[in-house]
Amino acid sequence: MFATMNRIRCILLVLLLPTSSALAQETDSQQRINQAVFNKIEYHFNLQETDSIYALAGPKFKQSLSQQAFGEVMSQQLYPLGQIQSAEMTRYEQGMGIYKLNFLSTPLQVVLGLDSLHRIETLLFQPFAGDPAPKQADPASRGNAAANLDRYVDSVALTYSRKGNTHALAIGIVHQGKTNSYYYGETEKGNKQLPDENTLFEIGSITKTFTATLLAYLAQTQRLNLDDSITKYLPDSVAANPDLQGITLQQLANHTSGLPRLPDNIDAIAAGHPDNPYKGYTRSHLYAFLKSYQATVPPDSIYQYSNLGFGLLGDILSTLYGKPYNEMVQEIICKPLGLRNTTEQPDAKTQYVAKVYNDKGNETPMWTFDAFAAHGSLKSTVSDLVAYAKAHFKMPETDLEHALALTRQFTYFNPPDTDIGLAWHMNLIGDELVYWHNGGTFGSSSYIAFTPDRKIAIVVLSNTAEPVDTVGKAILGRILSHLP
Repeated sequence: MFATMNRIRCILLVLLLPTSSALAQETDSQQRINQAVFNKIEYHFNLQETDSIYALAGPKFKQSLSQQAFGEVMSQQLYPLGQIQSAEMTRYEQGMGIYKLNFLSTPLQVVLGLDSLHRIETLLFQPFAGDPAPKQADPASRGNAAANLDRYVDSVALTYSRKGNTHALAIGIVHQGKTNSYYYGETEKGNKQLPDENTLFEIGSITKTFTATLLAYLAQTQRLNLDDSITKYLPDSVAANPDLQGITLQQLANHTSGLPRLPDNIDAIAAGHPDNPYKGYTRSHLYAFLKSYQATVPPDSIYQYSNLGFGLLGDILSTLYGKPYNEMVQEIICKPLGLRNTTEQPDAKTQYVAKVYNDKGNETPMWTFDAFAAHGSLKSTVSDLVAYAKAHFKMPETDLEHALALTRQFTYFNPPDTDIGLAWHMNLIGDELVYWHNGGTFGSSSYIAFTPDRKIAIVVLSNTAEPVDTVGKAILGRILSHLP
């Protein structure tokens, strides 16, 4: 194998181009860009997409090595090593990122340098030279902790991306007064396009936190009371059911209403389109179920997660406000907070929604929610959800800000260690109180968490039904464990 490594080194030395002037002192931003380009190279390497790697190169690289010659090096010397199992930046110096690549057989080292337009100028594969000796911490160096967090995010994200069934992954982090975003994979299978800040994803049940905010807003503006019985806002024919009369609006929003997760009359409707289970379930179906509902769990006795409860809550709020659910979200939340890409109904001409894939990685339809819009219908972006989380950091002044604060107030304890607000779950991690929610459809997964005291927020979105909770929780845990 060592002989093979020497051949690789000899062949690829031509890729190391001399620089005409000394490189400027590297910055945290340049290191982050270098890592991002490397992530693309790794992704395309494992798919053996040689042309896509070559497309990342700048003119100097292409002058030194033709596309045909580059392809021969990759196919004859590198791809036979198999897929990169893991990778890590070992150091960054003089504008060069040095990475260790772990294959099943033997590690390699790659040196990556970029030109001023962030295109590949240097790409050198070498036998791995061993881990560098540890350096003494330099208290004058800026952003060392940030660089370490970037590397950690990449390692967690790439573990998720290498599962084989996943596609696009987008991550947003607010920490130490800065907001950073990270993007991986492709928005459609085979299109080689990374997601970006304008890529919309299904966010599933994170929609419930928007619905809870609408409820809190109407309470703040004195259009309702959280302790109102839901029958106050239902047609007489439905309100007559005595098993509904003890349920309050707040109990719909904190999953203590006793209502089941789903109504039992949805199965027959979903049977016609099992990949889109809420399609065609209308208000008439919802009211028909409620008229004959017989409680098996008393209200306010246990936490029992209910999509039905939030679907009903959204229907009540829309009726009271006199506008459809999506219009309420836009008017009360999105416009004041500047959320331009959060909507139930994206505009195909101006907004792009990533295609969605099931847990096996196959394309599947986006869900149509009809009467259950308020429980999971919204699409959004990393940048919008980061802004949404940051709105929770403010001391409340406006009605909306007071409503956001109200959603974070304790309403119920769910053993062993989770408190419930309005939609938000709350856990004490170390000394920090963290608010969180997740979401999932048959073609997407989402996670949002934040701690207002420390002004930390994490958003993770995927267009695959492969849960991202582990990604979000790992990043959050890393940040919290390194707090001063």
